[in-house]
Amino acid sequence: MNLKPLLLLPPIALGVAGFMWMTSGKDTPQPPRAEARQAVRVMTVEAGALPLSATGYGRVAAMHSWTAVTQVDGRILDLVGDLAEGTLVDEDTLLVQIDKTDFELAIQKSRANIAAAEAALTELEREEVNSRRLLALEESIRVVAQAEFDRVRDLVDRGTSTAAALDTVRKALLAQENAVTKLTNTLDLYPARRASAEATLAVRRAELAEAERALDNTTLSAPFRGRVAEANVEIGQFVRTGEQLLTLDAIDAVEVVAAFQPQVLASVVQTALGQTMAETTQIDSTRVVGLLRQSGVTASVRLDLAGSDARYPAEIIRFRGTIDSETGTIGVAVRVDDPFLAGGPGRRPPLNVGGFVSVVLETTSPETAIAIPRTAVHQGDDGTPFVYVADAEDRLAVAPVVLGPVADARVLVRDGLVSGDRLILSAPRPPIVGMALSPVDVDGDTE
Repeated sequence: MNLKPLLLLPPIALGVAGFMWMTSGKDTPQPPRAEARQAVRVMTVEAGALPLSATGYGRVAAMHSWTAVTQVDGRILDLVGDLAEGTLVDEDTLLVQIDKTDFELAIQKSRANIAAAEAALTELEREEVNSRRLLALEESIRVVAQAEFDRVRDLVDRGTSTAAALDTVRKALLAQENAVTKLTNTLDLYPARRASAEATLAVRRAELAEAERALDNTTLSAPFRGRVAEANVEIGQFVRTGEQLLTLDAIDAVEVVAAFQPQVLASVVQTALGQTMAETTQIDSTRVVGLLRQSGVTASVRLDLAGSDARYPAEIIRFRGTIDSETGTIGVAVRVDDPFLAGGPGRRPPLNVGGFVSVVLETTSPETAIAIPRTAVHQGDDGTPFVYVADAEDRLAVAPVVLGPVADARVLVRDGLVSGDRLILSAPRPPIVGMALSPVDVDGDTE
């Protein structure tokens, strides 16, 4: 009898029994799954004073520059030793000497003309005195002639003299009156002649002053201590009036007109003055400079030379409120004293004219300011800024914020955050309000 088929019955029975047990029994309760938490970087915001700065760029220019222009014609006889670009000269140093021979001769000629004019005026005064004396004498003779005429006329009237005798004395009287009239007319012309002589003397003196001034202009001296920026003159060269010989830059101070982007400059201006850039541009630029100084805004010039960063303290001197039409920047001019004095902190190099430098304006925000990384700020569909924060239960929350000026990689928050809030720097993907978080604290300066 073949019993092998019966060997399959026990496994089949066990399988059926197991299936019946699994399908007929109640569900086994499963343990609840833990809620997934997403790791995010957070920083705890704190209110406090925040240093703010704005950086602009420009080139160094001389604060004062003087160009030597010839005012006379002549040949160059002498120059300051080794006159070349870059030469340092002290105040009142003789720079250029033009031949003065022609002008010295002109002075001698003018002095001789003055002496002749003075002699002519003296002679005229003597002539006037003599004419007045002669007039007095002629007037006396006329009085005598008049008396003689009156006497003869009386005799004629009494019949004791002839008409011929009366005509004779009348002729003598008329001749004398004519002499007196001529002298009187001559004296009347003396004021005009004197004025003409005095005018001639004044012209001669003016010619002398002009010659002396021309002689002074043959010598060109440095009006201040400076560096020769340009030299176009040599000994023996003949120059004419109006030619430019050299240019001298003052070395007591230089200025830098730095170009700032409006949004960069706004952080310092708004913090210092409490006004927007649009409001600031409507104020007189001189007043803006005064307000910036009073509010504690400091300026410095930085020179990056061969990998070393040299800093020079500066003073704000001008503020250009308008925006450049080509670059879209706002210009701020600063002054640096003693720029060519090497040494100082870190043995800084001289600040040469023409160098490309950066200008940094610095101030400090109020103690209640809160600054956060700009990358942590988001915008809603309506453009309203907001940030993500972790609440007390480590869940994602949204906080609308009111932003202030931008300071480099940070932005000031005027409202919406308080000290102790945990700002989320790396927003979860996707960001779902209320989702569980696993905060990881990082340094507050992390962007």
